[in-house]
Amino acid sequence: MPDDLHDFLCQRVPGQALGLVLIDQNRALNGNHSQLIDAWLTADEKLQLERYTFEKRRNEWFLGRICAKQSTIELLAQLGIKSINPLEITIAVGTSGRPYLKLPEINGLERIPDISISHSHGKVTGLAGNCHCGIDIQLLTDTLFKVRDRFCSRPEMALLTNTSEDERALLGMLWVAKEAIRKSLEHTRPAGFLTMRLNEVRRKQGYWLLDFHLDDHHAGTGVFTTVVHIDDRYCLGVCTIPGALGDA
Repeated sequence: MPDDLHDFLCQRVPGQALGLVLIDQNRALNGNHSQLIDAWLTADEKLQLERYTFEKRRNEWFLGRICAKQSTIELLAQLGIKSINPLEITIAVGTSGRPYLKLPEINGLERIPDISISHSHGKVTGLAGNCHCGIDIQLLTDTLFKVRDRFCSRPEMALLTNTSEDERALLGMLWVAKEAIRKSLEHTRPAGFLTMRLNEVRRKQGYWLLDFHLDDHHAGTGVFTTVVHIDDRYCLGVCTIPGALGDA
C-alpha cells in the first residue's frame, strides 16, 4: 500500500480523519498466532474465534479484527485522543453482518468511529473513520469475467476502457468501488450494484477516482466517489461519506 494513500484520502474532505491498515496474512501470522490472539482479542472475541474451524476463515476473521482495531487506534491518534489498549476495543457485528465498534467512554471523542473490513487471498485490510466509510480489496482473477453481468453495465465498461488499465483490472476497479460504496451505506439501506451508475473516471496523484450516482432510494444524495488503487495483482477501493450525507 502506498505511503501517501492515507494522506490523499484525508485531504479529499476537510475535517476527515481515517485510520487505514493493510496486513499480509503470511507475514502477520508467522508463528505468532497465540501471542497475537492474547494481545488483540477480548475474552468474548476469543470465544467467537473458536467457532471457526476452517483455518482460512478463522485467520481472515482474526486478522480483520486486528486491522479494525489498529486502524481505530490510528484514527484516535489523528484526533488527538489518548491511545487505548486493543483489549479495550470490541468489534461487534450488526444484524446485517456489518462490523461496528464498542468502546469505553473516551474524553474528546464526539462519535463512535465507523469501521470497515475486507480480505482477499492473503490480504486483509481495515478502515476506521470519523465519517461513514467502506473498504474493499480484491485479487484480480478471471472470476471477475464470470460475474461481470452482476455489477458492470456496457456504458460503465465504455467509460472504463478510456483508461490505461487492462480489462481484468478495469473490472476489479469497478467491483471494489461499488463494494466500498455498498459498505459505506450499510448503516442505512444497502444499495445494489446495478443501481450504482458510474458517471466519470479520473486520475489524480496516481489514484483512480470513480464517481457514481445511485438510482434507488439513495437517488438525489449527490455523487459518491471511490478512490481506487491498483497494486500488483490487487485492487483496493475506499469510499468515505460525511455523516450528514451518509445518514440520508
